[in-house]
Amino acid sequence: MRDSSGTDVPLQFLTTQRYGDGSLKDAKVAFIARDVPAFGYDLYQITPSESEPSGGKKPDGSHARASTEHQDSGSIENEFYRMTFDLWTGEMKELYDKAGHWDVLGGRPGNIVAREQDGGDFWELYGTLNGGRLTAMTRKQGLLPSVGTHLSSEQVGGAGSTFSGPVYSQFSLSHPFGDGNFATTVRVYPGMHRIDIHTRLINNDKFVRYRVLVPTSIENGRRFDEIPFGAIERPVEQEFPAQNWMDYSDGTKGLALLNRGLPGNNVAGGTLMLSLLRSARISAYPFFGGYEPGVSSDLGLELGVERTFDYALVPHTGDWHQAEVYKAGWEFNHPLLARKVTAHGGGLPHRWGLLDVSQPNVVASALMPGRDGSVMLRIYEATGKPANGVEIKFHVPVSSASETNLLGDDIRPVPAANDTLHLDLRPFEIRTLKLRLHPLG
Repeated sequence: MRDSSGTDVPLQFLTTQRYGDGSLKDAKVAFIARDVPAFGYDLYQITPSESEPSGGKKPDGSHARASTEHQDSGSIENEFYRMTFDLWTGEMKELYDKAGHWDVLGGRPGNIVAREQDGGDFWELYGTLNGGRLTAMTRKQGLLPSVGTHLSSEQVGGAGSTFSGPVYSQFSLSHPFGDGNFATTVRVYPGMHRIDIHTRLINNDKFVRYRVLVPTSIENGRRFDEIPFGAIERPVEQEFPAQNWMDYSDGTKGLALLNRGLPGNNVAGGTLMLSLLRSARISAYPFFGGYEPGVSSDLGLELGVERTFDYALVPHTGDWHQAEVYKAGWEFNHPLLARKVTAHGGGLPHRWGLLDVSQPNVVASALMPGRDGSVMLRIYEATGKPANGVEIKFHVPVSSASETNLLGDDIRPVPAANDTLHLDLRPFEIRTLKLRLHPLG
């Protein structure tokens, strides 16, 4: 594989189909697309190669694997992190941050899923909704109770394995969990400050709740949650929704837990907890809101259906501002879109992006069609600090620009000399801009 400049890019096979003579018929491949321009694209080309894998690599590009056939534990790593796993239970036994030189887990196992009893309904944990009494989210929720709680690491399946490859290194495991099933995959990529985790659950129990546990060695840390267009410090031992991430740090080191559509976040005893799944139904209310007599809410019990969950870990030095956790959250929740095309002629360059923003703490969160052929761009300051002298450079001609309210109504014009906007933003300020752009090319 080669990028738009003709430089070779590491390639790794995910799945392959071959003809009888061993040549490739069909393949799904993985590669890392680095530094793709903002609101743009980069072109990569796959070309034939007659060379065979070397250096002990397998045909898919990976190196030797570890499994329970010969080992009880296995490790994966990149230049930033090293992780060791129990290949029988799936628990992460060690997570070491090489840059910060610290043991993240503090000797306790991580990426363990807990199943606990939860007799709550759709609106309330552990019980039925009690009017307005609990809506302030003030009820303490500490570490899981030992009674009625079962951990994914309590059962073994003997199917855990690790391998390393040119694009990613991976640990994976699947085994029974109660009457259901637990499976998890952990990946790290070279050059990426992020540990991606993909977990699958099949639940066959009623009135239970599943949470993933990630302990830390941090003492007396502070917990920050992302909220829409900002972040806020919140107390520990209380569950709150977090937009894309939760961070726990003592100012010199920290751990961010990124979520993709999993809003239930909590920290207790230095352990980060993320709610994955609840088995619940309506039980104590009169019939209303579509649940009339004869209409069941039992689908909420989530029985016998496989559910998948994506979350990620970002150990870091400093606090969440210095680690740019907000950027990691956006990247994790907005992955690149890959489009396969055949070779063809065209008037567009091999690599192009619509705009550049001069300061890393200013995020372009939305680009959308406006009225009368205009384009709407929404930006905000993501760290709670002023951003002065921000430049937004467009790579197409800008004929006019103005600031609008959230409904798209003009407030004031914005100069766009040399197709560049100059702005000052207050901490966590949101700005919406209406632009008229000339077509590309």
